[in-house]
Amino acid sequence: MAFDAISVFKKSFILLFTDPLLFSLAVIYAIIYILFGAYTSSLNVTNLTVSGISAVGISYILIYAVLIFLAGTFISGMVFVRVSGKKKNVKEVIVKALKRYPALLATTFLTSVIIALGFIAFVIPGIYLSLKLILSPVSSVIEDKSPVDAIKRSWNMTFGNWWYLFAMVLLFIVVIFISGLVPYVSYFFSFLLVISYPLVFMLLAGKRASVKRRMA
Repeated sequence: MAFDAISVFKKSFILLFTDPLLFSLAVIYAIIYILFGAYTSSLNVTNLTVSGISAVGISYILIYAVLIFLAGTFISGMVFVRVSGKKKNVKEVIVKALKRYPALLATTFLTSVIIALGFIAFVIPGIYLSLKLILSPVSSVIEDKSPVDAIKRSWNMTFGNWWYLFAMVLLFIVVIFISGLVPYVSYFFSFLLVISYPLVFMLLAGKRASVKRRMA
């Protein structure tokens, strides 16, 4: 049950520039990361082991990182709801995203821990796990699944599609890298990846449902 990575990219690109909500979220997403990058770059990180960055400065970095994680996760939840088409207007999207926010946070955190352990063990397991669990957050939002069930769902859905997912992510990374030649633009275009996740999820879910109907 493979999918066309190029088609997913095209659809993500079209949605980004035709859906006012997604475009606005992408701008907010980019601004958040630009501001964080500007703050961290203003610190003298080369003297971290001496006295270049104060304890207060490090504390602010950690606080900002947590806030970015919280804000970025909520924005992702809104994207998942919007792209899935289950909620039409902005108010419904926000309400649904808020309702699933705790589950999405837990799923994202748990998934990140598992992937981090994979990278600590070795790089290849980390890459493998990151793609196997890539759809977990989407499942937790649009299917109302618990963190554990969402991870299981992603693991099963990506079976037989790992290399297609790898090709898709690689394509997006290349585009984001090229857009990075213009200062700060890469932050905006990195949002394409967020939009692609629910598209892939719905595509694979639809194909699985089609297979089940044929086998019934």
